[in-house]
This record gives sequence, C-alpha cells and structure tokens, in this order.
Amino acid sequence: MFKYLIIALLFISCNSNKSPEGVLTAFIEKRLNDEIKVDELKDYLTGTLLEEYTQALTEDAKKLNEMSNFKKSRLSIVYKNCSGDECSITYSVAYDDEATDGKTKQDVSISVKKIALIIKKDDKWLISDISDVKSFYEFKETDAR
Repeated sequence: MFKYLIIALLFISCNSNKSPEGVLTAFIEKRLNDEIKVDELKDYLTGTLLEEYTQALTEDAKKLNEMSNFKKSRLSIVYKNCSGDECSITYSVAYDDEATDGKTKQDVSISVKKIALIIKKDDKWLISDISDVKSFYEFKETDAR
C-alpha cells in the first residue's frame, strides 16, 4: 500500500507546474483531453503567449479547443535543455485525423514537433513561447473496392 502512495505522489508532483516538464505536459494533456478555458490559461502560460491564447479563446474558443477532438493523441518529450530559471523543451504531439479535399475523406496520422520555452516565475514554471519545428503527415491507404 505504501508503495502505491509513493508512486501516486511522484506522479502528481511530476505533472504540476513545479517542473518544466510538468507544466508542459499538463497544458498539452489539458488541450488534448479537455476544453481549456480563459481563466485556466494563467496556470500554464505567461507573457505574450498568454495574451495570444487569451485573445484566441475569446474570439473563437472552438478553434483553439479543436485538439480535444483528435483521436489517438500522444505527447512525447524529445529533448530538454535547462539553464537556471529557463528551459527549452522539444516535444512531439501525434494524433489521427481526417483530411478532405471537399469530395473525399482520407485518414491521416499527424506528428508535430515543437519547442517550448519555459521560465520560472514566482516559484512556478510557465510556458512563455511555443514554436513549430516540423510537421509530418502520413496518409493511410484506403482499400479500392
């Protein structure tokens, strides 16, 4: 029983904003599995990124929360480089979706590699910037019958 308690505590502490990976994972998982609300953004973001997301959610919440509709979504941390109160984390988000040209639909697997700049502010780690690195699209073949 004691082992399970320790494991649960480690899991909870790793997924909070007390670590750079924790705040990034919590933010991405929230976007993948739930709809994020404006008042929740300050728990994850800071600076101009917070302003941009706040404006986007205010203007069109449905578009910003579309990640919660993706199927088989996965997050993986690829690389981390920290120096003092600043970390750069390269991560990948992969998911399945449908592509359409207006007439036909085709299943596609998408993987997007990004870099997040995470800074420590008032003893909390917050994401200050996210930039895209590369996107991969793998179209699944359909059976011609």
